Amino acid sequence: MSFHFVVTILLFLRRGATIVLCGHQYPKSLIEGVTKHQGTFIYSSPFYYSLLSRTENLPGDSLRHIRLAVSTAMKLPEQVAEEFSSKFGFELTEAYGIIEVGLPFIRLGGGKDKRGSVGKPLPDFEIKLDSKDKNGVGEIRIRGKGMLDAYYSPWQGRDDILTDGWFKTGDLGKTDEEGFLTIVGRDKDVINFVGMKVFAQEVEGVLNQHPQVKESLVYGVSHAEYGQLPMARIVLQEGAGALDGNDLRRFCYQRMARYKVPKDFEFVGALPKTASGKIKR
Repeated sequence: MSFHFVVTILLFLRRGATIVLCGHQYPKSLIEGVTKHQGTFIYSSPFYYSLLSRTENLPGDSLRHIRLAVSTAMKLPEQVAEEFSSKFGFELTEAYGIIEVGLPFIRLGGGKDKRGSVGKPLPDFEIKLDSKDKNGVGEIRIRGKGMLDAYYSPWQGRDDILTDGWFKTGDLGKTDEEGFLTIVGRDKDVINFVGMKVFAQEVEGVLNQHPQVKESLVYGVSHAEYGQLPMARIVLQEGAGALDGNDLRRFCYQRMARYKVPKDFEFVGALPKTASGKIKR
């Protein structure tokens, strides 16, 4: 949480802003804070934006004072972005921050057509994509001011961590013709199915479009013949009707290549999350 402490608290205090921390009764505490203090900026994760959008009896003008709402901690699902903009009348923006680097990317504009992108590099930052595949997806490397000095335990100095000044993020991404970066997933979240790459977050993005699916987790299971098999855990929406793996499989077949579709679906009550609402993998 140290990155979020610097970016969401120290940075704004330095600029003379007032920080309002939400209590456990979310989203009630958020709405009360925005109303009482006329807050203009929200910094949160997709999980909490989803809770906010799906809260019943919450008027669409509840966030009328807000000028900017930034999503971070994980890739912003299209479904969450659409639910938020439909309810509150403005777009969520997305940021890409790394504790070792700081905040090198934040998308402040671009509208609906740039959903999924974290924007262009901020001043003083450079990006390159290493080992790009045929679709232009490569590992994100970043360099610029404000890089880490060292890892503390066990100790590892900056020169041992960086390669020619570049930090290897472990994240996969691609850029469009305008230079906007889209995060595809984590290198460790790539499932190798008979030599073909399956990006877990891409598959989750499709699954989460199903109206009866609340959230999902896609992961790989080792297989002697195929390398890895994509599998999925599914949390259904409250009050969802009957839904089984075959239903989701047919849904996915219409929206992605067949080799990317999970081979098995496990329906669970909840997925474990970190304190920031990020799904634990």
